[in-house]
Amino acid sequence: MLSVTTAAAVAGRVAPSLAAEPATFAQRFSVSGNISPLPPLGQYSRYEDQLSTPKGSKALSLPVRFDFPQQLLQIGRSLGGIQFVDGSSGLKIYVLRASLPGTSLAETPKKWFGEAIFSPDGQIAREGVEIDAYKVTSAKELEAPAGAAEARRRLALKYTVITPANQRATDRFAFVDAYEVDGIAYLLVASGGATKWEGGEKERCERVADSFFIGRGA
Repeated sequence: MLSVTTAAAVAGRVAPSLAAEPATFAQRFSVSGNISPLPPLGQYSRYEDQLSTPKGSKALSLPVRFDFPQQLLQIGRSLGGIQFVDGSSGLKIYVLRASLPGTSLAETPKKWFGEAIFSPDGQIAREGVEIDAYKVTSAKELEAPAGAAEARRRLALKYTVITPANQRATDRFAFVDAYEVDGIAYLLVASGGATKWEGGEKERCERVADSFFIGRGA
């Protein structure tokens, strides 16, 4: 896996057009999103909202939705972004965005996504998460559901964080679901700890990623 320092050095040797922009919160267009429970009660809820688009975009806002385990709590709403966390298991969800490097979503090298998500100037680093190393382990194109932005891609990540309490290295896995609208990648990151990954966290994170939806806007 690439350390953050090594990744920065590698990024410095990449052609400027492929340099990764830090992935930061996809800002809400609304004051707050709508959360509704899904059957069977007590398991999953659905989050629905509108995202602001960058200046010059064709649409003023984009619809977004995804399902999440009901025990997760939404945090950081004052920052205008979308973030959920399970205080017991450590499962985390972020909705981020970054400008693509002049390539389509399908043509963008998978390492670009790791550089954007784990950039020292990105949202995850801003949250105080210290990344020791990371690797984008796979990437594939997916068929987008009806009404969604047409370009969709799924990536898998493995990364190591340094816990602030005892400075221990802890491994995590994540699924990243990505859509492209007007040259912007909208990313949902659903991650869980390695120790619980095969015990249910993998399935929960994958369901969250599967449910991610970014509309085409109007």
